Amino acid sequence: MTLGDIARIRVSKGEVEEALRLHHERLAVFEELGDADGIANTLWSIGQIDFAQKRYGAALQRLELAYTVLSKLGRLDGICVVGMNLAPLLVAAKRPIEAIAVLARSREGFLKLGHAAGASQAQELLEAIEQLSANR
Repeated sequence: MTLGDIARIRVSKGEVEEALRLHHERLAVFEELGDADGIANTLWSIGQIDFAQKRYGAALQRLELAYTVLSKLGRLDGICVVGMNLAPLLVAAKRPIEAIAVLARSREGFLKLGHAAGASQAQELLEAIEQLSANR
């Protein structure tokens, strides 16, 4: 079992600090190996914990970095999923134009990957953000 799997189990049991410790251990290994995909995945995992713990600034920072790394790698699946988590944080940070671009990319990526449900969810978020932006 990998450290990431163990960390996810720890989170599900409410052992958040232990999960974070494991994720940071993973991150250090991936950084030492130069494994950009592993780094992005771990940052996404930590960002999700940050979000659940209401550490929104930290979550935003980690998810933006994960998104950037995945974009450089061309990992469309990761771009789509991380983008769905990143966009609401961008809106909360008063960056709706960036959120719209991220969601549009997620929507198009999901369509390209044949994931209609993901594309539909991205479209719904896009419409909500555009409506929110229009009302300001």
